[in-house]
Amino acid sequence: MTYYNINSTDKVYKKSNIRQLVDILQVDIASKYEENSDVTPTYTRKKYEVFVTGGLELSGSVTSSLYQTVFDQNHTYQTSNEMLDLTIGSFSQKNSDGTETINGIIVTPDASGKKVFDNTTLMMREKSNIYKQYAHYLLGDSDSAFHVPYESSSLDDRIDYALFVNFKRLFVRDGLDKEQFSIKIHKSLDEAASVTNNISGSISSDSNDFKLYSDVGSTSNLNVSPISGHIGSIVTDGSDTKVGLIFYNKGIIVLDAEQVFTSTDHIVGPISSVNSDNNEVDFDNDFIPNFWISGSIDNIIDHISDTRFGRDNKSAIGFINQTSINSTIHFCRVGPNDANFSTNPTYIDEDGNIRCIQEKGDDPFTYVTTIGLFGAKDDELLAVAKTSRPIEKNPEVDLSISVRLDY
Repeated sequence: MTYYNINSTDKVYKKSNIRQLVDILQVDIASKYEENSDVTPTYTRKKYEVFVTGGLELSGSVTSSLYQTVFDQNHTYQTSNEMLDLTIGSFSQKNSDGTETINGIIVTPDASGKKVFDNTTLMMREKSNIYKQYAHYLLGDSDSAFHVPYESSSLDDRIDYALFVNFKRLFVRDGLDKEQFSIKIHKSLDEAASVTNNISGSISSDSNDFKLYSDVGSTSNLNVSPISGHIGSIVTDGSDTKVGLIFYNKGIIVLDAEQVFTSTDHIVGPISSVNSDNNEVDFDNDFIPNFWISGSIDNIIDHISDTRFGRDNKSAIGFINQTSINSTIHFCRVGPNDANFSTNPTYIDEDGNIRCIQEKGDDPFTYVTTIGLFGAKDDELLAVAKTSRPIEKNPEVDLSISVRLDY
């Protein structure tokens, strides 16, 4: 074993980016599962029923998730990976008289400061708190509102009904690549379709009748925040109509539900309710604001996932992620007179002659197979590199081997 010092001139520092295309299918988001149906279930969307209503004057209790997770395969498999979370939120505006307005509902807190809502609404506190949580994380202030475009402060540009799409770190890596995101959504439902047994509604009779939303053009109108990094706008395909925000470094999409969906879409079917002994009532009204206010978070996410993305094996969401790799290249230099002998006891015979040469006077040689990198203190071994093949070293060879460390 031979030791050599590596100086600063023997090191090169580099930074590179690796990009990977990610496609999320319609069927993964919709998650084929229907009771009493011949459709083979896939279970790619998982619910976490952690919310339960309660109260003395309620007929029944409602259980719901606060968000749902989409997996790349059946979530009961150990090999499944979480791809994204879906949830919704409502902006809560504080008024000068101490009340709050949430989705057009004026809320007056009780003596303890708790917000009290009518029994015809459901999970309004949770919808408001989720919005506040995202506002705190992305905007730095839980009382702030999302606006499209980001720099706007106009009430007309405020997102009051937000759909949050939170991509997982495994697929986002170090961030989303700019102008590479797209999402396909059914903006409107087919009014003529018969919807009697579920709250999902029905998509347009034309299975290809999608609206394409993307971040095209965001590079030229990029916003930079010290809290959430680079921010772009989601626009409607073929126009500059802005319908949401994309937080590239966080891997989060905030969509304005009033823009990406038709508010007047008619929704029919049973929804969760605390005003019924079986915890359900028949709903028959518009999507926004009525369904958004009256339905549970599970009701709304189920409707969006089941009807707005489709159930085919086609791409629903596509983006390119970015992985930043920092590299240090160490150049290990071995001079002509170095490393020509081995300390291995088998290198010489019983008489002290070198075994690898046939006659006395021939040049000795060795084969380099391993390079070890040691720390500056205490000669601590930090890394080991193996050559792809043994490299011959003799007095006629001035050898230089580069070792690359990625992190």
